[in-house]
Amino acid sequence: MTTNRLDLAAEMRTFLDAHRHEVIALTERLVAAPSPNLPGDETAPAAVVTAALAHYGLPAPEILAKEPHRPNLVVRITAANPGPHLALCGHLDTKPVGEAAAEWRTDPFVPTTIDGKMYGLGSTDMKGACAAMILAAAAFQSVADRAAGSLTLLFTADEEYGSHLGAKYLTEIGAIRGIDAILLGEPAGVHEDWDAVRVVSRGFSGFRVMVTGTQTHSSISDQLPTVSAVEAMAKVMTGLRRELRPAFPPHPLCPTGPTINIGVRCEGGVGYGVLAGHAEFWSDIRTTPGMTKAQLGRDIDTALEKLRPEVPGATVTWEFHPTLGWIDPTEVSADHPMVTALLDASIAVLGAEPPLAFFPGASDAWPFHFIGGVPTLAAWGPGMLPLAHGPNEYVSLKSLQEACDIFALTALNFGFGL
Repeated sequence: MTTNRLDLAAEMRTFLDAHRHEVIALTERLVAAPSPNLPGDETAPAAVVTAALAHYGLPAPEILAKEPHRPNLVVRITAANPGPHLALCGHLDTKPVGEAAAEWRTDPFVPTTIDGKMYGLGSTDMKGACAAMILAAAAFQSVADRAAGSLTLLFTADEEYGSHLGAKYLTEIGAIRGIDAILLGEPAGVHEDWDAVRVVSRGFSGFRVMVTGTQTHSSISDQLPTVSAVEAMAKVMTGLRRELRPAFPPHPLCPTGPTINIGVRCEGGVGYGVLAGHAEFWSDIRTTPGMTKAQLGRDIDTALEKLRPEVPGATVTWEFHPTLGWIDPTEVSADHPMVTALLDASIAVLGAEPPLAFFPGASDAWPFHFIGGVPTLAAWGPGMLPLAHGPNEYVSLKSLQEACDIFALTALNFGFGL
């Protein structure tokens, strides 16, 4: 029996060729298993994953859950020869359909393929990648008696709301102990599929700004000194967009620094007849390597101090979100063995070496990498990030099928220490 890596790679691709369309059917089953977060319940897609693992003769998953309806699944395959241990990770939750429900051209929970694109909530973020990982694991297992290293599949809960019941929980209980590197299958494309290997995961900071005014009968606002909290909030919001300039160290892959979104949500007031006494808006900052929560807090303080004189009579305060206040950015070096392994796999499948870049959003990388100390690559999976978190999300069938080969070859390469 051959132990030549290239021969085993050819065998795996032959295996995948025979199962080429099954990744599409599996993605459809996952999309049809709703798991919006909030409220958060991954039991339906977890059941689909468990059935698929059994179908392909893969090990039954170890189910680890901080809360019963928030399962994380862990599956390990060990090859015959010693070598490093790679994990492929995908999250099973999605964002809610939200206020954009009316803008969907198809039912978001009924996977629908049109012109080579599968539409459905979670198709690109990231149930398609989860399906591809299962096929890739089946291909790896088919040659495991001659391959090297270990491959673990991690299917996590709660990624869309901070990873506290998912990747963070797995890290806290030692579930990633012994893993040498983790590859997240988040959608790597921004302008097109597979347009860059996302070695940096930008972090996240969410905070809210509260404005207090004078709640009273609206008919007397011209008779007595009053302050509308909503009107004052509007001034503070536009002013903060002007004044907030977070400090950040230069980074070659993040030349524009953090992304600043001042008004991701706002609320306030009671209704007609009542002058608003309270209003608030939420902001999120997509942070870059080297930024700190303490420094960002000082930057927010400085900006708001400048703005308070613009809203006399109003009280302006702010606070970080209790769980989403800070998620650390992470980075994997360009010469890390995982990066080498996936670049070789990507060249074999895509025909060219993709460039390295940053992942615009946060991900499960922060608990695995920053807390657990396991190098975690932010995104190298099928789909395009701009399609996520909005109406008419889709993933191309071609990228799903390519992902199976890329994941399998990366695991093989890494195990052999390429």
